[in-house]
Formats: sequence, C-alpha cells, structure tokens
Amino acid sequence: MMFSSSVASRNFGALASRAVKSSRQSSTLLRASASTLASSNATNSISHSTPKHGMSPLPFTATAANTNTATSIQSRSLSMGMPRRGFPQYTIFGPDSALSVRAVLPQFKRAGNDGVSVDRRGKLVLEFIPRNNTGAGFSWQDKTLFSLSVEEVGLVLSQLPGNSMELSHPTYNASSPNDGYGGDGQDTNVTQLSGEVVEKVMTVEPGEGATLTFKVDYMKGGVGGQTPPGMEGLPTTPLEVTIQAGEFEVLKSICQTSIPYILGWNTCMDIASAAAISKGVSGGGNY
Repeated sequence: MMFSSSVASRNFGALASRAVKSSRQSSTLLRASASTLASSNATNSISHSTPKHGMSPLPFTATAANTNTATSIQSRSLSMGMPRRGFPQYTIFGPDSALSVRAVLPQFKRAGNDGVSVDRRGKLVLEFIPRNNTGAGFSWQDKTLFSLSVEEVGLVLSQLPGNSMELSHPTYNASSPNDGYGGDGQDTNVTQLSGEVVEKVMTVEPGEGATLTFKVDYMKGGVGGQTPPGMEGLPTTPLEVTIQAGEFEVLKSICQTSIPYILGWNTCMDIASAAAISKGVSGGGNY
C-alpha cells in the first residue's frame, strides 16, 4: 500500500508538472498573439493617420479618386453630346443600278435685327448609282444626280404612280432657280455652246404590278446617251431602276413630309410662332 501511494504521488506530480509547462506555453503564445495584434493595429493606425513619403492619407486619396472619376464621366458625357448634323437618305437597290434620295435643306439669312428668312430653297436629290463592273457592290463615285425643286416634288406626287412623267434640266447654268442651288452636283461649271444644248432628262414609266421605272439620261435632239460639252468621263447613261409599289409608297411619304423642310416653311413658322407666343404672354398685344 505504501508503494502504491508513492507511485501515485509521483504520477500526479508528473502530470502537475506537465500541466504547468503547458500553461506557461499557452500564456507565452497568448502574449505573442496579443503583441502581434497590437503591432498590427498600430501599423494600420499609422498608415491611416500618417502620410507616407509625401502621400495623402487613405481616406483623402479615396475621395480624390472618386472626384476624378466623376469628372472623367462628366467630360465623356459632354464630348458625346447630341450630334449637330444629320444625313437623311433612302436607297433602293436594283439588279443593275441603285436609286437613292436625300434632302438638301435651305439656306437662311438674317432679316432685320432679329429675324430670319430663306435665302435659297432646299431640294430633294435623286442619285442613280451604277453597279460595279465586277458585279459586286455599286460604284458610288460614278453616280449621276438629278435634283428636284419643291415644285417638281409636287409634280411627282400629282402624277405618280398613275401617269408617266418627264423632267429635263439643262446641263449649263446649273445654279438657275429652277434647279435649286448647286445644280445636280456635277455640271455647275459647264458653259452652253452654240448648237450643243444637252439636257439631263429623267423619265418615270409605270409598269406591270404597280412598278415604276426611273431612268436618267443625257439627251440632245431627242437622242440619248450624249455627253455634255466639257464633261468627258461621265458614267455611261442611261441608268434606270425599277421600284416596287411598297418602295414607291415610302418614296411618296418622303416627298410629302420633305416639302415644308426644303421650303424652310416649318423653320420660319416655328420661329414666328414662338415670337407670337412670347409677345402675347408679355402683354405686347396684337401685331
């Protein structure tokens, strides 16, 4: 019994010694962890509060970055504003040629101290574009132009699609009032020579199935395929395009809605209406 008690006492002493060592090691680890955490917090506190190498503290740097980003976005928004020019155009593609219509708006001038009026009327321009010799795509640089004055646009609307029609423009004096300013775009420098009157002629013929064939040609004395004096190198004419009934309805709508624009009527009316409203609400009375 005494031997057993002695052995148990030694075992208990060994266990107690190991527990003390383990407690000391745990205390040491806890102290080391606490020291590391304190050091980390101190470092973070320094990095947030003390500039490093002349740099601004982190919160200020984030604010500056946000400000720069906002300024950059605003600058891009200003540079990507609404476009100031438009190019309305409608094109019909045929097997051998294409027909394109585009608008040329009028030119305005100042009238009086604060008014505006039309200096030159606009026009609709029909472009006849031949297909490339290779058969792939169209030769836009070889297009032939035929401009329509506002009265000619009205004639197109009144005659088509039920009747055939023909319009002709002289290939000299292309800046005449009947042709709009700038003529047909390619014969403004041609001078009439005695006995050599060549006209640019556009004809429109109704066909089967409510189709219409538009054709442009240079003619002299009723004979087509002519080259105007001083205009060598023109594309071969005639050029023609057959359009379907649905395509003509689109073309007719374009002609109808374009008349006020190429006259400058809607622009002047809008300005006049705004002036009348301003005068009325300010107590200016009648004109």
